[in-house]
Amino acid sequence: MIITISREYGAAGRAVVNGLAERLGYRLLDEDLPVVVAARLGTSPEAVDALEYQKVGFGQRLLRSFSTAVPEAFQPASELDDLNAVTRREIARLIHEAADADNVIVVGRLGNILLCDRANVLRVFLTAPLRWRIEHVIESLGCTETIARAEIARVDGGRRHYAREQYDFDWGDPHYYDLVLDVSRFGVDGAVALIDAARGHHG
Repeated sequence: MIITISREYGAAGRAVVNGLAERLGYRLLDEDLPVVVAARLGTSPEAVDALEYQKVGFGQRLLRSFSTAVPEAFQPASELDDLNAVTRREIARLIHEAADADNVIVVGRLGNILLCDRANVLRVFLTAPLRWRIEHVIESLGCTETIARAEIARVDGGRRHYAREQYDFDWGDPHYYDLVLDVSRFGVDGAVALIDAARGHHG
């Protein structure tokens, strides 16, 4: 069985996936993914990690205009696009390799879309009310409410934009998931138990 976990920022996703991996004994494809992809491509994990939150907007349009005028001073946008495409393909390849091995939890990276053609995939989305998520981020990071709000908007906005731009789907739309869980209602342990129960009935 393959379980993909998508999550709103601040919805205790890390605690849920760690608890689920421990309960099931599944491999967890999460923080090690950018490290492996970076090693394969000869880049940094930070560069791979940033791809999910990269927006194509004014900056990249400006880069395109400058690269046309002064090509020796800027990396051409086409090369940047090619690098992003190569990185996305490598991420997809690694996720499919993990899925081939079975018994894996794929966290983020739009695994629910990349693996949508496989029958043995349970696609989960973790959510919670904004107020609950803000309080969770404040507690986890020891930051102010202003920072917590900004970080939630930044991370979720990046995920939503990446899904729309690269895969043409609405991130968080329940139609793209088999199970949508409000972690604030069920708690971390309850969410883990419900995902496990859904796994047993899936397919």
